[in-house]
Amino acid sequence: MPLRSPSRKRAVDEAAVDLSNKMAALRLKADKSLLEELLKEMQDVDPSDYTAESYTPFAAVIKRAEIMYNNPMLSVDDEPEIQSTVNEARALFTKLVQKNSGSSSGGSHSGSSNKPSGSGTTVAVTSPVITAAQNVQTQIYVVSDTTLPFAIKRGSAYCFKMTVVGSTTAVPSFTVGNGDVLKTQYVAKVGNDYYFRVWAIGTPGSSTGVYTTLPGQNPQLHCVVTVK
Repeated sequence: MPLRSPSRKRAVDEAAVDLSNKMAALRLKADKSLLEELLKEMQDVDPSDYTAESYTPFAAVIKRAEIMYNNPMLSVDDEPEIQSTVNEARALFTKLVQKNSGSSSGGSHSGSSNKPSGSGTTVAVTSPVITAAQNVQTQIYVVSDTTLPFAIKRGSAYCFKMTVVGSTTAVPSFTVGNGDVLKTQYVAKVGNDYYFRVWAIGTPGSSTGVYTTLPGQNPQLHCVVTVK
């Protein structure tokens, strides 16, 4: 029995450390209340009320907010990115441009009071706009396997997997905000997954965003990379 005591004590200590680590991990999870509040506020925004040019970037940011909200791996270190996304969504919301006075009220409420002609004219104008906006918001977009800010040692490389959701033919272009910080390279395509490599060539401390762009859409920011 005395010979087993140190082993048992070690097992108990290891279990205690493991439990402590798990509890710490739970405490360090990101506060997603801002994202939840944002998504609730914006869920009733009607794309048919606004021009495609103004609604498209707003829809892309809302999609990014949804992805972040559903990501269980976000930690407190990601809260600045959460705040940035929420701020960007609210800023773009204030810049939404109403298509015209007749359809800006949304739904059927007072819908025909200011329309220049019958309902046929309204349908002809709004349907393409709704389709274009919904394609961005819910049908065709890119999901990156890396969404959190991180650092790469100068001279090293990192490979991203970008998955196109909602299309088997749309091909994303891959870019960075500053080509003096990261050098990009196309690697391969497997199904709807596209692999791209970045090389850290900038000075330590420099950083830039990583983007993909689908045909007819605005660039989509996935994460920020810093050279160390």
